[in-house]
Formats: sequence, C-alpha cells, structure tokens
Amino acid sequence: MKRLCCWIVLVVCAPQALAQSYPARPVRIVVPYSAGGGTDIVARAVGAKLAERWGQSVLIDNRVGANGIIGADAVAKAPADGYTLLMSTPAEVSTSPHLYANIPYKAERDFAPITLIAITPLVVAVYPGVAAKNIQELVALAKAKPGTMGFATPGTGSAQHLTGEMLMMSAGIKLVHVPYKGAGQSIPDVIGGQVPIGIYGALTINQHAKAGRLLVLAVTTPKRSSAAPDWPTLAESGFPGFDTSLWFGLLAPAATPKEISNKVHDDVVASLKLPDVQERIASQGGDIVGNTPAEFAAFISAESVKYAKIIKQAGVKLD
Repeated sequence: MKRLCCWIVLVVCAPQALAQSYPARPVRIVVPYSAGGGTDIVARAVGAKLAERWGQSVLIDNRVGANGIIGADAVAKAPADGYTLLMSTPAEVSTSPHLYANIPYKAERDFAPITLIAITPLVVAVYPGVAAKNIQELVALAKAKPGTMGFATPGTGSAQHLTGEMLMMSAGIKLVHVPYKGAGQSIPDVIGGQVPIGIYGALTINQHAKAGRLLVLAVTTPKRSSAAPDWPTLAESGFPGFDTSLWFGLLAPAATPKEISNKVHDDVVASLKLPDVQERIASQGGDIVGNTPAEFAAFISAESVKYAKIIKQAGVKLD
C-alpha cells in the first residue's frame, strides 16, 4: 500500500514538476522565412518577452525555403520536448499540404497547436499611377483590359497568390500572376510601376502605404485593420464574405507533453497582453488574438478547407 501511495504521488506530481522546470535551457523558435519579414517580426517580439519571463535565451532560427516547408519539417522532426517551436503562417499547415504531392509531414498529425498569436490583413495595393482609386475601379480597369494587368506576390501558392485567385473568381476578372521570391523583391517593381498590382501582408506594406509609395485599395479580412482603419475591406467593397489573411501562430511537435505546451501557451498569451508587444504588432498592422490550443486547431482546419477549395477551383499547381 505504501508503494502504491508513493507511485500515485509521483504520477500526480510529475507533470507539475515538468512544467515548473521548463525551460531549463535555451528555446528555439523556427521561423521558416528570412529575417525582417512579418513572421520574423512577430517571433522576435514574442520571443524577447518569453526570454525575460523564463530567464532563458529564446533563439530565432530562420530556416528559409520551399514555401515554409523546410522550417516546418525541421520542427516536425525535432524532439518533442518544448525546446523547438514553429512560428507558423498559413503556408506551412493550411496551403502547402494541398499544393505539394510529397510534403514530408502531415500538419494535423505532426504538430500541436499552441496559440494563434496575430492576424494581419492582406492588402490589394497598386502603383499610385494606376487609374484606380478603389477596388471597383480596379475591377472595371481589369475587365476593360483582360489578361494584361499583373499582380505581384511573394510566390506561387502563397496566401497572397491564393487571395489574388479568389479575387479573380469573385470579380470575374483575369489578371496575370507575377510571382517573386519573397515580398521584398517585388515591392520595388510595384512601387516603380513595372507591375501595377501587389498583394501583401499589411505588416509588410504598412510603411510604404504611409509614405504614399503605394495605394492600398482594400484589405482582405472581414473587419478593417486596427492599424489602418481608413482602408476599406473587400467585403464592404462589393465582395461579401471575402476573408483571407496572413496569420502567425505557435506550434510544437505533436508529442510535446501537454504540461509544457500549456505553459508555453499561458506565457505567450501573458506576453501578448503587454503594452509594448501590443504596440509593436499593432503598429505593423497585426491584430492580436491569443486563443486556446483547441480554438487554434479549429482555426487551422477551417483555413485548410478554405484554401483547398480555392486551389482546386483555380487549378493552382506546383512542380
């Protein structure tokens, strides 16, 4: 009986001790994109606060390539101990699984959602010389010149590209997709007028819009951006129900102990309530969320269903 009681005490106390001792060494957050982009900005803002809270370094590891797959795969195959996390966007778990035949992981099997950190609208922006000051004028221009106007995105299969496909289907227009290797490479061409239209994350384009180098015609989320409330939504511009976004959420390897995942969740959500973190993300166009793991899992699933439909209807294919 005494041994049984001791065993019960150990079983009950072990999870609590595990959470209390975590982290005992530096934690790595993998960002599957280059430094300086929206994903990197969010990861560093949150990582800095976690480091203060934990008394351990939080290292940002930029693993670039294959539309986010390289970084995501590294986390999927990492030890499930809470010391390797993924700062995910839609690409890694909601779009790439429908675009690549041989993706090396299964999103719903290999990751444990922790929390959706922030949502930033995508925006439809144009070179200021384009003869369109709102989305309806752009649609009219595109209908008058079908198949002649290009729209730039950070790459084929990106949320930005799929937003453009959704806009073409919704508006009954034909644009030419002009994919780049990242938003940073395409912005100078849109600013210069070589490509008239660009679809970007608000985090990426906000400063250029404020400086007047680009004109934002609409945001893609159901609600206006808190950082730029003057930008109308596509939904209120004649396309009800239009809803795409670029979001940032934290994932762990699937077998990570719940006690550790819950601790990370609680500490991230606490960090998101700090005024300087809120200001940092909001100033870049992001709306903070901080939901539960179950809510985040449901969100990822809904996003996956939505993008699978767009990809199928538009016939988007990747080599």
